Amino acid sequence: MDTLLEKLESLVGSDDFEYDSEEIISEMEAEGAGFETVEALLGIMERHPLADFGMPGAMVHFIERFYPQFVPLLIYSVKRAPSLHTVWMLNRCINGASDKSELLSVLEGVINNENADNAVRDNAKEFFEYQSGSVN
Repeated sequence: MDTLLEKLESLVGSDDFEYDSEEIISEMEAEGAGFETVEALLGIMERHPLADFGMPGAMVHFIERFYPQFVPLLIYSVKRAPSLHTVWMLNRCINGASDKSELLSVLEGVINNENADNAVRDNAKEFFEYQSGSVN
């Protein structure tokens, strides 16, 4: 499994990432990858905060199979090292949440996180404003 995760990460940013990631995720599933793999996939997103992993892409499709179990891992990931993709995933979770307060608080934390890339912070702000109804 580690070899497949390394292969997946080595392809981040390549022109064929979306296609190649589908193949790798399929291989991982064939080898029995399950919930225990979610944290490693979020870690790849953390290490590449501005990368395009697809909309939503194979990684997200895999992770979201474990909804709502993966949400605490996503929250921890966003707090630790927010990325464009994990903030977007958090927004997707807010869309379906009955109690949005904790997830909105996490988004607000990204906005105020001076260690986060400005593009990630701006993205979090847009989602926060939309989700909280404070769009001007």
